[in-house]
Amino acid sequence: MILGTVTKIHKVNSTVLGQDRMIRTYTFLLRFFKLHLLRKMKSGECLQMWQNKVDIICSHFSMTRRILRWSRTAFYIQILMNKLKQQSSKNELKYYRNLNDVLFYAYLILTDVNDLIFWMCQIGLCRNVKLLLITKEISPKFYFAECIGWFITLCLEYRVNQQEIYKSQVQNDPKNKIKTRQIQILQNLVKYSLDIPVSYSYVNTKAISQEKAVILGTISSFISLYQTFQQHSGGFQ
Repeated sequence: MILGTVTKIHKVNSTVLGQDRMIRTYTFLLRFFKLHLLRKMKSGECLQMWQNKVDIICSHFSMTRRILRWSRTAFYIQILMNKLKQQSSKNELKYYRNLNDVLFYAYLILTDVNDLIFWMCQIGLCRNVKLLLITKEISPKFYFAECIGWFITLCLEYRVNQQEIYKSQVQNDPKNKIKTRQIQILQNLVKYSLDIPVSYSYVNTKAISQEKAVILGTISSFISLYQTFQQHSGGFQ
């Protein structure tokens, strides 16, 4: 059992997606530790020292995730090109779903470009202070819109898959892969329903308390991590 768990962790850590999700989970756990456990300590130099250490670690984790996400831009470009090559569907729902996918993946590429410019400004490769301030200001807004975009995209995919399942049932073909994908989509919808208020808390810090945002983000991270482990244990194909 222990060996099997270690093997799964190794498989998850061997992928960029797995590393990204593990680091995101560590980040929210550290923020939870800072907000819900450190606050119980008496104020003083010791408390300030631990809070500063947690902030530094979280900052390093955030930078690492930005680097890991470089690889996904090429993946998004490939998906976008495939979507553009697809013939227009006569099914109205599929047509709007494909149109949404084209627009959304183009948007994701734009967010990654902004992310890269912001990273370059942060480490000093680009010394344009104005560009740093612009990319820093719009990054949270991009993330908030991305979470909403994923939620809409997943809803459309779920509706299209429901049509496919209905057709397959009529034809006596169960299409287990589609049903399995539906479970993943529902999990992702829960995840992004949690991520939307979290991402909005970066845009408007007064909209939701830090404590609530951290709790929601931690739950969302565990859902993502669970899905990744399922993918590497044969649960999802």
